[in-house]
Amino acid sequence: MENKRYYGIDIGGTTAKVGLLENGRVVRTWSVQTDTSDGGRNILPDIIASLPGPADGAALAVPGAVLPDGTVNRCVNLGWGVCRPSDEFTAKTGIPCRVLNDANAAALGEQRLGGGKGYESVLFVALGTGVGAGVVLNGKLREGARGTAGELGHLIWDPSDADAKCSCGHQGCLEQYCSATGIVRLADRAGFPGLTCKQVMDRAAAGDAALEAVADKACGILGWGIACACAVLDPEAVVLGGGVALAGEYLRLKVQNAFDAYAFHACLGTRIHLATLGSDAGLTGAAMYAMDGV
Repeated sequence: MENKRYYGIDIGGTTAKVGLLENGRVVRTWSVQTDTSDGGRNILPDIIASLPGPADGAALAVPGAVLPDGTVNRCVNLGWGVCRPSDEFTAKTGIPCRVLNDANAAALGEQRLGGGKGYESVLFVALGTGVGAGVVLNGKLREGARGTAGELGHLIWDPSDADAKCSCGHQGCLEQYCSATGIVRLADRAGFPGLTCKQVMDRAAAGDAALEAVADKACGILGWGIACACAVLDPEAVVLGGGVALAGEYLRLKVQNAFDAYAFHACLGTRIHLATLGSDAGLTGAAMYAMDGV
């Protein structure tokens, strides 16, 4: 059987992580600094210059919405407006290229090779500066009509919370309570200013009752949001990733308990797992997405 090669490229605001996939597994990874000057014009040329040779396909994971035709609808962190980076990549390399949202790429990576391995239908939730999500149903990534399927972070928990203004223009969105920045804000409200999210979760896990109440609130709202999503999507499993999920089993159990309290009865068999691929999830999923497109 001919050996096929695919590049998975996860472009972040600071670095782009690149992986080479051969025979269904990532055999090499490396990073390229993201040059966001001059409208991000140098990002793709810098990545392309790092590639060790031709490949059968590639995919770019980007921090923004991607339409079904591959059009990127703005990536503020990269300096990109509405553009088609896959066309530029193919024109310069001759390699067929696809593009997808970075949370969707991580979802596909975790479903195929990470915390969701063995399940055909997975909801992946990325808990970082914001809250993103990706949906894989029956083994296929589901991106939606406008590329925004899985925007769990913008379910509105409390529309009356004027102190929880979201970048989307609403207030009281789930990510204002469950992201790293949201947890820090909850701690500040509780009288603990200046703590990082890690400090909040570490001290809560160590038995600080006041900060455990903060963790309970964040995990309770997240469990509610996941229950809402599962009532619509009915995945076999949920995978929690991102920096907040480094709180590990302490976080997972709290979210599982909250999910079980809110979930539709038919969804109660849905298990919540922790991601296992770490920062390689996006490049792994992007490589898989490239392979699926050939």
